[in-house]
Amino acid sequence: MALRQRLGLVSATVLGLALAHQARAQNVDYGTLEQMFGQPVTTSATGSPQLASQAPADMQIITADDIRRSGATNIPGVLEFIAGLDVRGYGALDSEVAIGGFSQVYNPRLLVLINGRQVYNDSYGFTAWNTLPVQLSDIRQIEVVQGPASALFGFNAASGVINIITYDPLTDRTDTLKLGIGSDGTYVGSLVATARKAGTAGVTVQLGGIKTNQYSSRSLPAFNAPYQHHADEESYAIDARAKPSTHTEVTLEITHSDASESSQSIIYIPTPYTFRTQSFKAGLAADTSWGLINVQAYLNKDQEGLSLPFGGLHAQPSFNQVGVVQANDLFKLGTAHAFRIGVEYRTNREWDASSFNGSSDYQDYAVSAMWNWQITPQLSLTNAGRIDRLVVHRTSPVTSGAPYTQADYAHAQVTAPSFNTGLVWQPTANDTFRVLVGRGVQAPSQVELGLDVQSPLGGGLTRVSAGNPFLKPSVTMNYEMDYDRVLAPIESTLSTAFYYSTVKDMLAAGTVLPATLNFPYYVQAAKNIGDGQVYGTKLVLQGSDPSGLRWNIGYTLTAVRAHLNVAAPPAAPYDFNNATPVSAITFGLGYSWNKFEADLQGKWQSRYTDVILNVTPSGEAYVPKAISNFVTLNARVAYNVTPHLIVAVSGTQLQSNRTIVSAGPELDRRVLFTGTYNF
Repeated sequence: MALRQRLGLVSATVLGLALAHQARAQNVDYGTLEQMFGQPVTTSATGSPQLASQAPADMQIITADDIRRSGATNIPGVLEFIAGLDVRGYGALDSEVAIGGFSQVYNPRLLVLINGRQVYNDSYGFTAWNTLPVQLSDIRQIEVVQGPASALFGFNAASGVINIITYDPLTDRTDTLKLGIGSDGTYVGSLVATARKAGTAGVTVQLGGIKTNQYSSRSLPAFNAPYQHHADEESYAIDARAKPSTHTEVTLEITHSDASESSQSIIYIPTPYTFRTQSFKAGLAADTSWGLINVQAYLNKDQEGLSLPFGGLHAQPSFNQVGVVQANDLFKLGTAHAFRIGVEYRTNREWDASSFNGSSDYQDYAVSAMWNWQITPQLSLTNAGRIDRLVVHRTSPVTSGAPYTQADYAHAQVTAPSFNTGLVWQPTANDTFRVLVGRGVQAPSQVELGLDVQSPLGGGLTRVSAGNPFLKPSVTMNYEMDYDRVLAPIESTLSTAFYYSTVKDMLAAGTVLPATLNFPYYVQAAKNIGDGQVYGTKLVLQGSDPSGLRWNIGYTLTAVRAHLNVAAPPAAPYDFNNATPVSAITFGLGYSWNKFEADLQGKWQSRYTDVILNVTPSGEAYVPKAISNFVTLNARVAYNVTPHLIVAVSGTQLQSNRTIVSAGPELDRRVLFTGTYNF
């Protein structure tokens, strides 16, 4: 215990630098470090390895054991019971995840990564959770940062970051086959296999999918007819890593996913859609006399097909391609100062003849730096900053009736700084205080920048839905104080957080804004729609004991006050003051005994207001839908038949046959039987 207490006072970043140097340029060996220090290790707070307890951020780490015990079939199902996250289902496999208020369909303020590669969809500005090409059995941990993190990760980490870390084929061997069958015609399957030569090279191949009916066979209202369709997801990924020398490591990743489902669309109407994503990533790490240098490049390709009967978005697929090149150097000066400097180039192109009249694109140039100063063994200060320069282009001509010209796009540029400052004080091994300040930036999506589509309204009038090259990025400022206390007598940890955030220049696409008559055109143009504030509190108590018992309970308060320059429903869908539950309570209880394992997870949340678009022959209106406070209960029971075979039964929404959780149809109670073989 004394050794661990002393290690607990070591600077997070300096520790990370020392570990990185000893690792001789390989990626973070999470397993070895976690075993060495008795707690998870993270890179999501500063970009360098550090103990989670010392991170200058409000962070939770979801371990592989947590993921297994959740019984979830997808990542939103794992995140649902994390205090501070607002997860709501709009389809059998589709969810939205928000942090820090301003919950909405196609939430644009949360950045999601897989092993550092962004999976954010730049077309519409959101994360398509059901397209993530990763199997739950290959995830080592999920790192959740609550609060702005644009200084490290760039645009769209405005309210937080979720970084999904998979097992490293150089140091870990993951060989798992999982099959399952359940209610509502559900079938799941996944295979993860690793081949490696210890310390030299390794490759992991994973593939899997799920197919289910969107909802039970009961009749749905005619307006929700799209939800009668089934939902399915399929994906595969290849992760290869090698060490040409003791000082270098190379990585190569290839992923592919397909998803088909019905869910709320960008204009708040139930819509069948398809997604196809592909990615290619290569990286090089080198341990040099100048520090630990990392260079990586990746290419994301997204294809979306939406079947909307109106609103300017057609069934013809749209295509988005993102290319990113990053380089950074992690080094130290003396024993008290650690630095990380980096550069990044990002290019994004959207093309769709029906919705963009050709193509729209932008380039982003960024420089960043991080400095950690270990002032005393108990006190550290971390500062990180980044400057992004976004340059907008348009290669195809703008149609008549659009409010902006080709020349406007030729002169559109944005410079956006972001920063994070964190002061961490650990006066004892059981107490940690944090004072945090951060500035996060949300960039306009391609729909908000470059949409250019016309649709006839009759009577000689035409509706024009257009992007806006002069949009300002939305900026979040967050001020926070945290306190963590280890309660040794009850083998628990109490975590508290109190924060205040301001959001400036919130963004909205023209497709959801009231039109302005400019005869013969009704023009809907993207715009900045106003500002807002959030007051928040989070209290979490969690622990476990050697007998196999584990527990957690948490409370969050999120109070949003928005000041918008657009009309509320029915003219526009924005009612941020009521769109996020003010209060939520999460709780869990689990027990492991010999070959048995049982877990119960629950969440109560207060009422909130969602929105759905109602279409009638006389017009369109955004209709508020009041969602009453409700409880969600999920459970899993498992039995180890042999050291290699686990059988389990899990259930979701167990509190009721059907539960209304959003403006979509009720979620069904579901039961799933699975068998997992580790070979």
